[in-house]
Amino acid sequence: NESINSVFIASDDKDDMESNCLPRYVTDTDVPQMGGINLDFDPSPGNTWHVSGGYDPLQVADSKDTEEPKYLLDSLRQLALATKGEDVGDDATHVPVITMPHGMVSDGGYALCTGSYVIATRQTFFRILNPSRGLSFDPVGFSYILPRLGYENKQRSAKHKGCGLLLALAGYEANCFDMVETGLATHLVSDSASLPLLEESLASIDPWEQQRLVNNPRRYYGETIKSDPNARFRNKTIAYVIEQLSEHAANASNSLPYDFTITNADDPALDTDHVPWDSGFFSSDLVDTAAHFDPIFNESKSLAEIIERLRKQAAKKPSNVEDKENVRIAKDLVARMEQQSPLSLRVIYQLMSMGFKVDETFQNCAQREMGAQLNMFQHEDFQNWAAHVRKHGSEAKAPAFGGWKHKNVTDVTPGEVDEIVQAN
Repeated sequence: NESINSVFIASDDKDDMESNCLPRYVTDTDVPQMGGINLDFDPSPGNTWHVSGGYDPLQVADSKDTEEPKYLLDSLRQLALATKGEDVGDDATHVPVITMPHGMVSDGGYALCTGSYVIATRQTFFRILNPSRGLSFDPVGFSYILPRLGYENKQRSAKHKGCGLLLALAGYEANCFDMVETGLATHLVSDSASLPLLEESLASIDPWEQQRLVNNPRRYYGETIKSDPNARFRNKTIAYVIEQLSEHAANASNSLPYDFTITNADDPALDTDHVPWDSGFFSSDLVDTAAHFDPIFNESKSLAEIIERLRKQAAKKPSNVEDKENVRIAKDLVARMEQQSPLSLRVIYQLMSMGFKVDETFQNCAQREMGAQLNMFQHEDFQNWAAHVRKHGSEAKAPAFGGWKHKNVTDVTPGEVDEIVQAN
């Protein structure tokens, strides 16, 4: 719709507190800001704000309608494509989609975060939970996105393929810093109070079709003008507004905090010329972990080899504090992977390998993910997991499930994987 300037997706003051949204006094611009106090508070201990997980997998397991899962996944796929601005039947949109997820985004919920701008807050997290449910990727393009983390903005994460593998296979929970440093989020704001400011700023910007600095060329009646002289000027104001409100951007255009000031003091502690922009003020545990185990992720020829080499790292006797921490991380990664469905891990690893090919597209990957997930819905791993969760009342109350069909990833045959992925 060229009569608007953008689509802004975020929590607002019309939601109620029971849905874990932002309270009214954070999102309402008419409420005083309490003397400058930061209202970006944490949820109660042991809880988190939730944005979207895509859907309830238990409802899929309980559904008697064989067409319902297909409709659900295809809707997610189309949502991801529409948010991204891809052609899903009609012309691709010119209007940027802006998402500000203040809380947890998981699995299919990332369909809301494939747009031009994903603005993370300090409470934004991302995690892939499906392998712990006996499922694969939801069809939102993960097999295309995760192998290419950091590529778009030439970030440090682009050098380490382990970033995507850790997220996909180990259930790693990425925080706001991890998301920005890998490009899963494009910007970071200091607190959620930026929400109403951004909303007000967007409301004052002209619609897309009216954003012009150059007069349109003369057009005679019935003549079609092929070129748009204003195309390069449109959406620039929106980009500028988001940059000004952000503390950090994935493209490193504003690496310093927005309240950082240069002084004339001679104090060497204030001299920042020697500090690398990508690490001096900003860091990511996800990228650091992937970098440390980079030889394992890069040199291993299979998923089984990755797990085995991590297991050897975990079995080492540490000689210093740094080694002790690396051993602890390796043990944790192995434990996380071994807790997942072996079939799910093999299917996801295969999808990522296929999605990283040069001729692959976002649309093709999402379509392949949909077919694989439909097959996983019918598999006994998912059905047994669902029965386990029902027995305990809910996924949050149920202990980790371990009754998978296969004992480990080596027990899964290539034929089983191909049958799920339909790699003929």
